[in-house]
Amino acid sequence: MIDNILSVERKAKMILRYGIAFYFIYFGLINLWGALSSNGNILMGSIVMLLGLCIGSLILTHFKQPKLGAIGAGLAAVFFLIVVAILAFMEIRDGFSLQMIFLRVIKDLLLAIACMVLCGESLKEMVREKITKPFPVR
Repeated sequence: MIDNILSVERKAKMILRYGIAFYFIYFGLINLWGALSSNGNILMGSIVMLLGLCIGSLILTHFKQPKLGAIGAGLAAVFFLIVVAILAFMEIRDGFSLQMIFLRVIKDLLLAIACMVLCGESLKEMVREKITKPFPVR
């Protein structure tokens, strides 16, 4: 029974990690595509694309190097919190409906919390590696 619960938890965290990583990769590529197709600011689109690709790839490196996974998840959480602040301010200024602003803020806050969960999972994996590492032979 406990093994089944732990198996479900492990699979859910893996799905969450892949989902957020692909979200960032998709976000970066769509942003670049939007900048290229509308003759917008290509430099800003490229910077956001590189940021999205870097954060997404750092989140996925958790399986090989948990420290980089923790850094990527922390950056993702900070990114979502910055997006909440900027977009909420811009949408309130432009007079969007409060229901839509509330839904966007809740969505981004939930994604930031999910990234914090992934950061904690990477930190837990780092501690587990330190504990199970064999002692050096003298």
